[in-house]
Amino acid sequence: MYILGIYNGHNATATLIKDGEVLASASEERFVGIKNYKGFPKNAIDYCLKKAGINSSELSLVVRSSITAAPIHVPLEFRKDPLINFMYILHSLINPVRKIWGEVAYRYPVLRVVGGISYTTAAKFLGRIEIEREKQEIAKTLNISKKAVEFFDHHDCHASSAYYASPFNQEKSLVFVLDGQGDDCSSTVYIFEKNKFKQLARSSRSASLGIIYNMVTEFLGMKSNEHEYKVMGLAPYAKDEDVAKAYQRVSNIISLDKDNSLIFKSKFNTIDTGKFLNRNMKGTRFDILAGVFQKLVEERVIEWIKNAISKTGITTVVLCGGVFMNVKANQRVIQQTSVKKIFIMPTCGDESTPLGACYFALINKFDYDSIKINHIKDIYWGPEFSDKEIEQVIQEKKIRKRFLVKKVKDVEKVTAKLLSEGKIVARLKERMEFGARALGNRSILADPSNPDVVKVINDQVKNRDFWMPFAPTILFERADDYLVNPKRVDSPYMMLAFDSTSLARRELKAAMHPYDFTLRPQILEEDYNPSYYKLIKEFEKLTGIGAVLNTSFNLHGFPIVLSPADALEAFEKSGLEYLALEDYIISKKVQ
Repeated sequence: MYILGIYNGHNATATLIKDGEVLASASEERFVGIKNYKGFPKNAIDYCLKKAGINSSELSLVVRSSITAAPIHVPLEFRKDPLINFMYILHSLINPVRKIWGEVAYRYPVLRVVGGISYTTAAKFLGRIEIEREKQEIAKTLNISKKAVEFFDHHDCHASSAYYASPFNQEKSLVFVLDGQGDDCSSTVYIFEKNKFKQLARSSRSASLGIIYNMVTEFLGMKSNEHEYKVMGLAPYAKDEDVAKAYQRVSNIISLDKDNSLIFKSKFNTIDTGKFLNRNMKGTRFDILAGVFQKLVEERVIEWIKNAISKTGITTVVLCGGVFMNVKANQRVIQQTSVKKIFIMPTCGDESTPLGACYFALINKFDYDSIKINHIKDIYWGPEFSDKEIEQVIQEKKIRKRFLVKKVKDVEKVTAKLLSEGKIVARLKERMEFGARALGNRSILADPSNPDVVKVINDQVKNRDFWMPFAPTILFERADDYLVNPKRVDSPYMMLAFDSTSLARRELKAAMHPYDFTLRPQILEEDYNPSYYKLIKEFEKLTGIGAVLNTSFNLHGFPIVLSPADALEAFEKSGLEYLALEDYIISKKVQ
């Protein structure tokens, strides 16, 4: 039974499962080279089908992780209905009026309900028309029946992705979804138990903690839906007393409802947070602003989760939705005594919702009891390349004329030696990781004990903001040496921050936050990625350090590399000296 999940919004993605097991998943941005690409993920779909060795006629179902389709968000390739196009033009014409209305509604919040009803009505009415059109186009593109295409609620998909991917998918769990918005909603709380679930609470899109953080990111001159992690990284630099003083001005802009403590309420439509910031926070230092809104997110998330545990008595917690990419907020969650077990969906933004749509279809459309959904392990679900393909690219690009190319017997050992000598090595090996985090197979690696490599990596390729930390990959058996982790929480996907030990502050100082000394590790077990594990073990033999610095292999502003051709292009256009391309070591000739 093959189910294909697709998402064509922010960071469009395709996922293919067979009888509950993930076969392949990748985001379209990797194929087209446009970060956070929005649109139909055609290349990602083609890859998934090719990986499974099937054609689209063999799909049992195609599912999309959203049930509304406001015209302004409809992909261009599906915007074919004349009515939809008319409404799109009309939307552009009345945009100035909407801005005026937004100003009035901000001043008089009682009017928000009118705008909310108008938006919801338009989205539902026009969305139904466009959804039918989109189903038709998907069916036509994949040459399948329209009856084999289904759309599911965005937050149901988020929740399903995390619960069924988790090791707790056979027990009762609290599932929390927190994002900017999706299907007219910004947060939800569920109880899941095997194939049953119950939604306990749902917050409006107009009271969105995620949107507030988006708007702060923009206010600080960065890109929303992309650079929120920079705000999080900046926050620790602010002094606690300065944050506490400024926090008084923002603490009440979003809170939990008195009548239902699992629903968020806000003083104004949170899409208007920019107005609030301009009027109330102008002149506040950038680091203090970051600290204030990081504190707001952490405090509200903790309050929300504790309320749910108190109401239900359930202490197993599963987290998903884009806000939970915030590893410092996640750290606060695991520190709560009421949280006994935790799982955070790896790369839990919208790119994970196609997987959730597949799981949701499995439990609602098919005989769930006859299918066991195994929790996910490693997430190396992307393309891989043969020696023949690599050799072909090397020849086509005439790499040997410009660089030293050597195929080696033990590339992990050679790479480890280069790292121990202070070299920085980009690595492409085996299947590409799914999602936002580089987990060793599309990574730039370095000695984590050498702070000098931070500036070199930034100068050569990453161009990261000066305050942003790098992260380590730590061998599983060395985790206790480097991490303060009393609950023994596993972190194989770089979704949690931990306080560091004194040894980590000596041996991993280039791969931790330089101000608060926290780490965002990938804790690596051997069977998750044997070749990467071997590389780090070889590095440990040479240095005594059971970890490496690991950052994503990409040029600044571009997605993580997918193919050997991408890797060679990034290598050529950057100051990188070494590239480990499967079993090839490529180095730039000394002039």
